[in-house]
Amino acid sequence: MAAFGSLKTEAGLKELNDHLASTSYVCSGATATQEDFDFLDQAPGNVGAQFPHVRRWAQHIRNLKTKFPFRKWPSAAKDKGEAKSEKGKDQAKLEGLLPGAEVGKVCTRFPPEPSGYLHIGHAKAAMLNSHYARHYQGKLIVRFDDTNPSKEKMEFEESMIKDLATLQVQPDMVSHTSDYFDQLQIAMEDLIKKGKAYVDDTDQETMRAERDKGTASKCRSQPVEENLRRFAEMLKGSEEGLKMCVRGKMDMQSANKCLRDPVFYRCKVELPHHKHGFKYKAYPTYDFACPIVDALEGVTHALRTIEYRDRAAMYEWVLEATGSRKVDVVEFAKTQFSYTILSKRKLAWFVDNGHVDGWDDPRFPTVQGVMRRGMTVEGLQEFVLTQGMSKATNMMEWDKIWAINKQKIDPVVPRYAAVADDAAVLFLDGPAEPQSTMTKKHPKNDELGERLLLQSKEIYIDQEDAAAIEEGEQVTLLHWGNAYVDNITKSNGRVTKLTGRLNVEGNVKDTKKKIHWVPKLDQQVTPAILREFDHLVTKPKMEDDDDLPSLINPASVMDTQAIGDPLLKTLPKGCKIQLERRGYYIVDRPAFQPGRQKVEPMVLVKIPDGKGKDMGMKSKVDPSKLQGAAGQKGEKVKADAGTSPKEKKVNGSVNGDVQAKDSKVQKDEKPGKAKAKAAAKPAERPLEDFSRLNIRVGKITKVWPHETAEKLYCEEIDLGEEKPRQIASGLRAHLKQEEMEGQLVIVLANLKPRKLVGFESQGMVMCATSSEGKVELMQPPAGAKVGERVMAEGLEMLEPDDKLNEKTGKAPWEVLRPGCLTNQSKQGTYNGSLWMTSAGPVTCKSVAGGTIS
Repeated sequence: MAAFGSLKTEAGLKELNDHLASTSYVCSGATATQEDFDFLDQAPGNVGAQFPHVRRWAQHIRNLKTKFPFRKWPSAAKDKGEAKSEKGKDQAKLEGLLPGAEVGKVCTRFPPEPSGYLHIGHAKAAMLNSHYARHYQGKLIVRFDDTNPSKEKMEFEESMIKDLATLQVQPDMVSHTSDYFDQLQIAMEDLIKKGKAYVDDTDQETMRAERDKGTASKCRSQPVEENLRRFAEMLKGSEEGLKMCVRGKMDMQSANKCLRDPVFYRCKVELPHHKHGFKYKAYPTYDFACPIVDALEGVTHALRTIEYRDRAAMYEWVLEATGSRKVDVVEFAKTQFSYTILSKRKLAWFVDNGHVDGWDDPRFPTVQGVMRRGMTVEGLQEFVLTQGMSKATNMMEWDKIWAINKQKIDPVVPRYAAVADDAAVLFLDGPAEPQSTMTKKHPKNDELGERLLLQSKEIYIDQEDAAAIEEGEQVTLLHWGNAYVDNITKSNGRVTKLTGRLNVEGNVKDTKKKIHWVPKLDQQVTPAILREFDHLVTKPKMEDDDDLPSLINPASVMDTQAIGDPLLKTLPKGCKIQLERRGYYIVDRPAFQPGRQKVEPMVLVKIPDGKGKDMGMKSKVDPSKLQGAAGQKGEKVKADAGTSPKEKKVNGSVNGDVQAKDSKVQKDEKPGKAKAKAAAKPAERPLEDFSRLNIRVGKITKVWPHETAEKLYCEEIDLGEEKPRQIASGLRAHLKQEEMEGQLVIVLANLKPRKLVGFESQGMVMCATSSEGKVELMQPPAGAKVGERVMAEGLEMLEPDDKLNEKTGKAPWEVLRPGCLTNQSKQGTYNGSLWMTSAGPVTCKSVAGGTIS
């Protein structure tokens, strides 16, 4: 492969341009390789016209990246025996996780129920299924699980098809479970004939109690003939049949209560099926239909979230009992976000009761909601790659996905300016008549071109900037030049007027303040509403029995009336921009709307950027709290104390203007009645909550013997923090100094610092100890990232305690320690759940069945 200089220099670009003059790809092959994408990452976003071959190549590789976001490209370096990672920096392991997967033979399926709109959890499942189907050159099926007519609508099905297209998930086949209703009825009849299912007329409440106690139903042993007669009545929807259901004859004594004779068929006659009307009276449950249809459609790998783990044995039982072909079940963690509702039933409640303006409300986690708020498909795809197929269930904050999204939009969105409508006016010795000039839409991306910039002798500047300027100070007016501010007039503590003179030849390095501005051309400026969103609910972790009305955030929408650049009115709906020093926005309502005679301000929705602080101008929603930054978990977001009267706090509809009676928070109202129970206060969490521990991957950078304590080593350990931690470990009798230096280790990082023979120790290195007293380091696999948190597979991981309480009766570690053991595979576990990193389980070398401390 040819070598090039830095692609940030013209010399390096020229070398690459000369190379590409006679070949399509960097490695001179017939197809793109990983090296093309690596070099593209090094190249500038906009390449000059003097390098035509580089521009052609860069555009082509970008198109490939967009069209095949999950494709694993071959590496020329790897083919030549060079060791080269093919994962992105933060990409989780995705390959090698499907048992028995063969190229050309893999078939996956995404089976949503059409009872709501797709949300971000569905997006992850759909993208993972799509990834594996494309990676193995196999088949992707989208199957609508339409087995409950009381919940399903054609509207939801159509929206899902639309959203999958938006996500660039292109199925090879679209089907419905109802396509197989006749075959499923035959399968159930066969199951009854084999004595593996029975028809039960026990009432729901009694059945629930019997299953809980492990008591067999009175109908469990009735003759096959009677079960077949009853099933026929169910299929007819007769008065007798409506009282019955079909149950699988599994194990009423099973410790797993899901397996205690589950319901496989029930009657639904109240509402028509959205495809078949009233043709069918009895419908299979998901637990019965899904495995059979998976087998019928040729699915090889059924990807399911780990919440279905208890039902995995039922899935296999149905396949075996019906004589269906084997399907491998592959589990991954469910996506969960703090302050976020993913239950379609609860989302529907917000829609039906008018607390939002539809399923695409920007506060909703639906695909349409997050896209309306400014999410990009590329951002979603990369987020899914970082999550991968991990089984560790943890409560995530939104900051990571929005930070990824910011990386996608920052290089390609044009820049404009807007000021709040209480702006101050700066009078300059500028042009007598307004004049125009051209300026770049993006300072670093020439491909976006230029836009018109209007200059006038009077300009608007934000009140916040005006208050910070001192008389006689020189400031820089962005995209114009410097100016001296000679006089400042104030009234009632607010700046009303500034007088100054231009110094456009002045050096911008001489000024401390660089401010944006809008020309005071009142007939041409763009009236705008800058809309920001807080969380829709006030509770970090939602529970099934929550009282939703009491958890509604009454100030989840905050508007700022603004004066925008005249060119803003040319932008269409959905256009993403950056308002300089304010942040990123998406046009939610354009200035010109076809068919509307009434002139209304355009609405710009703020796109979160994952940061804990604002870009420049102070936001009305505290980003550090909104994004769930450290130290802010569970706290209620409050409006800034200095909110202008022009800046409304509103809740409810986010389309257009909101009626005053619904838009004000009453002074005596106390938002957020329910306190956060999860992660807000350690004292409210049980001592046996494993996620209270902050267990991290560390790397020992330095080891030395303690000066006086014969059993202690002193270590410096990198945990990905600003500086290494000092930790003392009693390992001198078990490990040599050279056996520890440079090792990746596991550290309990939220113990309170303590003095050990005069040495302050800031954590504990986790070790396995055998019954014979052998001690070994617990270590992550190669590829684990320094500083990453160790999760417990299958357990919900909330934020850890800041510092663990060590008082008797209140110390989580003392309660949790007995459950921390190594299994027979030498893997770390807590009550059987594996300790996991992004690269795999935590292990020791040889201690099986040992304690961890």
